[in-house]
Amino acid sequence: MGTDGDVTALAALVADAEVAADAARSAQIREVRVLAAAGVLAEKQAAGASERVKAREMALRGIAAELAGVFVATDRTLQRRIDEARDLVDNYPVTMAAWEAGRIVRGHVRVIQETGCLVPAEERAEFERVAIEKCAGETPNRVRDALRMIAERMHPRTFTERHEEAAAGRCVRVQAGADGMSDLIATLPTVIADGIVDRLTRQAREIINVRQQADAASGGTGAGAGARADAASGGAGARADANGGGRDAHATICDGSSSIDDARSIDQVRADVLSDLLLA
Repeated sequence: MGTDGDVTALAALVADAEVAADAARSAQIREVRVLAAAGVLAEKQAAGASERVKAREMALRGIAAELAGVFVATDRTLQRRIDEARDLVDNYPVTMAAWEAGRIVRGHVRVIQETGCLVPAEERAEFERVAIEKCAGETPNRVRDALRMIAERMHPRTFTERHEEAAAGRCVRVQAGADGMSDLIATLPTVIADGIVDRLTRQAREIINVRQQADAASGGTGAGAGARADAASGGAGARADANGGGRDAHATICDGSSSIDDARSIDQVRADVLSDLLLA
């Protein structure tokens, strides 16, 4: 138990925290409404254009570029946030009202918006009402699964039907990055995606375990370098043999000292194994 002075100090801190939370909520709501208004402005600028979708995209880019400096974000990020804000303001009015009243916080709003997209427009107001009640006194992460289940029950189509339709959109694409790097993105059924990551992780751990065993056996010096080289070449050869032989991507990426002194992280090894499997 604290002293009377401690109790008083704590009460003052709680009061200050409540004021700060209210101010933060008001600022967050104002930001969302500003971004939603930016989306409305883009629609207005594109009205009457022969290619309305393209015109809206161009208008949105221009507006996002102006706002990017204020929010210290990229143009692309601002475009996404504008679209999300517009969706929230237009399609989740009950949620916005509850947020403004202090019944829920920003995290609850995100979860409601993420899960509510499954619910038909005509059922969304009821979903919002139930979701807001579920959020009372709970953290956003604790209600996520419950809200997803509610949204699933309110959807007129079964999960199987929707999954079959969604799976038709599976694809692979490359998103160029900086400094000669790119993101290879595969949109796949979750069970397949999880299986791929699991296999890459198991193979990566096996390679790292061999490396660590070689280090332990040699004390990390002298013969250890040769042991690491043998382990690295053995692992690479095994992967190449399993995929039809040939020099693997790991050997190409790691020419030089990397195969002798392998200090790659598990993420790096996973990426190299993926390259090996696809390019062997």
